[in-house]
Amino acid sequence: MNKNKTAVLIPALNEASTIYEVILSFSTIDTTVIVVDDGSSDNTFELANSAGAIVVRHNENKGYEKALETGIDMAIKNDFDIALTFDADKQLDSNDLQRFLNLMEASNADLVVGIRDYQNRFTEYFLNLYGRYRFSLDDPLCGMKLYRLNKVKKHLPFDRSRLIGMELAFNMINSGCTFEQIPIHVNKRKDLSRYGSYIRGEISILSALFRALKIFGLFEKKK
Repeated sequence: MNKNKTAVLIPALNEASTIYEVILSFSTIDTTVIVVDDGSSDNTFELANSAGAIVVRHNENKGYEKALETGIDMAIKNDFDIALTFDADKQLDSNDLQRFLNLMEASNADLVVGIRDYQNRFTEYFLNLYGRYRFSLDDPLCGMKLYRLNKVKKHLPFDRSRLIGMELAFNMINSGCTFEQIPIHVNKRKDLSRYGSYIRGEISILSALFRALKIFGLFEKKK
């Protein structure tokens, strides 16, 4: 596997307090960091640039799903083979990238998904039950996913239905793409999540679950 052809995609909204350090954490790893500044009002864009990332800027906030789609599109257009989605808030560990790459190479999987040891919201329990039952996916909302991009192209746009970054993985698995899962450690976030208030976040996750049920159903469709 040519690690030079691996991109790390980081959506960021007002993450000036952490983005520089997150990007630098990849400096000893043979990869390219692409940051999508999703309409930040702070200096996230300038800090990401100064840290050496390729930075794409949305002039207005378009949402998490659209930010990831922008990053995926850029990775494909620049002929990257593999892309890792990663969060900007220091909850994830950049050293896990090598574990993801090793697992993808050993298994020849099209997708590798992290399984977090800590999750932020109560409603994720129900979402995980659905992911496990419908797709055999333990933590569908995990922000750390490794994609083989030649398998991704047919499933774009990234997330038509605003499933909080889950739709692409669901579509890939539903179409027969192979996947693996790997446990990861998550640090608790020290400040307020950019995802919204606690109650708003819980409602958004439940809404995504209901949309997923409507789109994919409860049972695996026979091929």
